[in-house]
Amino acid sequence: MTYRTFREALERFLGHGGAARELADTYWELFCNSCHFEPGARETLGYVSGKYRLGLVTNGYGEAQRKRLKACGIDGYFDALVISDEVGVWKPDPRIFSLALGELSVPKERVLFVGDSIGDDYYGAVRAGIDFCFYNRDGAETGGDIRPKHEIRDLRELRDLL
Repeated sequence: MTYRTFREALERFLGHGGAARELADTYWELFCNSCHFEPGARETLGYVSGKYRLGLVTNGYGEAQRKRLKACGIDGYFDALVISDEVGVWKPDPRIFSLALGELSVPKERVLFVGDSIGDDYYGAVRAGIDFCFYNRDGAETGGDIRPKHEIRDLRELRDLL
């Protein structure tokens, strides 16, 4: 199962497999079926849905990501869903972004990738030649060679960019 590493760590620290397996199973069930929206996320998805082709590129486990999208009721919003463990490529590798572009059938010059990670999202999008919008909810300093095309603190700000 996809939670193997978590379970193995618990077994090592707890010293026995039974409790570790039960705890890992409970965690996995809660993780896969929970839904938490960032402020403005639901409204923003509603606004862009139907107006733009939407893609989701994520590092994670396909089983968990698909269940979480369904739990949130947004599994039908995306025209492309590229999940790292399903395609064998992880952000910031530009190939994962290219896979999403292929599924979307949109030229990269017409794409804006919104992400909250400089390491995975910014560098991956830049290496793929895609404009990047940094969702900087915490107001982190970027500076240096990091120059996102756009930076927002609230997802509702995307309306003004589009």
